[in-house]
Amino acid sequence: MTASQRALVVGAVVVGGSYLLVMVLGLPGWVGVVASVVFLLGLSVVWKQEQAAPVAAPVPPAPKPVDREPVFTAPPTRTVAGVRLPSASPDYHFSFSAIVQWSPVITGLRHADLGSVAVDALLSRAKALTAAQQPSEEVLNQHRLASLLGEPAIDEKGQVRTWATDVRLKLPDADHKHLQNITALQRRGQTVLLERQLEQDKRAYLRDDVLATPGSAVVWWLANNPGEVAQCVDLLGTLTQLSAAANDVPIETLERRWDNEHGPLALVVPELTGHSDHSVDEAGDQGDKPSGQG
Repeated sequence: MTASQRALVVGAVVVGGSYLLVMVLGLPGWVGVVASVVFLLGLSVVWKQEQAAPVAAPVPPAPKPVDREPVFTAPPTRTVAGVRLPSASPDYHFSFSAIVQWSPVITGLRHADLGSVAVDALLSRAKALTAAQQPSEEVLNQHRLASLLGEPAIDEKGQVRTWATDVRLKLPDADHKHLQNITALQRRGQTVLLERQLEQDKRAYLRDDVLATPGSAVVWWLANNPGEVAQCVDLLGTLTQLSAAANDVPIETLERRWDNEHGPLALVVPELTGHSDHSVDEAGDQGDKPSGQG
C-alpha cells in the first residue's frame, strides 16, 4: 500500500468515526462536520511533515583495517674496494671489496664518524680471517668470508654493529698468474721425480735381482722365454758378460768365481743341452791326439 492510499483510508476512518460519535452523543450534525475537517487538516499536516523529512542515507559499513607491513629504514652503508689483505703465504695478498653496513649500538656521546668505525671494525675481522687462508683457494675463501662477514658483530668499543654484503675476494692478476706458474712447475717436478724413482727402481731390479749373477740372468731369461733352452745356452756367454758389467766385475773374475763354485764352465754348458756324454767324449778324444797333429 502506498502513502496516498494509506492517507485516504485514514481520512475515511476519521470522517466515519466523527459522524458515528455525533450520532451516539446526540450532538448537532455540524459538530461532526467541524470535527471531521479538523481531523483531516491535522492529518494532512502530519503527512506533509513525514514526506518533507529527509530520508537518511544508509551508512556504509566501516572498512576493515588493512594490515600494513612495517616500514624499515635501510641501514647506512659505505663501500670499500681494492683493500689489500694478507694471506697464509707472505708472498701473496688478497684484494678485498664489500659494502659495509652498520647500526649504532649506544646513545649519547659517541664517535663523530660511525661509518669509519664500522669500516675499521669490519676490515679487522676480514684481515684476521684471510691471514689463515691459502691463496690457491680463491673461490672457497670468498664464499667463506662472505658467510662470516655477513653476520652482524659489535666493534671493540661497543659503538656500532657491523656486517658486510656483496663481498669480493680475489688475487691480483699478476699474483694469480705467478701462482699458476708455480703450480705447473711443482707438478712438473713431481712428475720428473716419479719418473726418476721409477727408473731407479727398474735399474735396481735389473742389477740386484736379474743380473746379480749369471745364474739369475739365465733364470730371468728362461722365465720370459719358456721352452727356449737351446737359445739360452747360446746366450750364456752374453748373459755372463751382462752380469759382470752390471756388477762392475771383470769377466775373468766372474769366470773364476763360477769355476770355484760350479766347476769349469765348459763342463756345465753341455749338461744344459742334454748332450753331456757326447761332449765329454769329444773332449777326451781331442786330449789323446798327438800334439803334432792339427
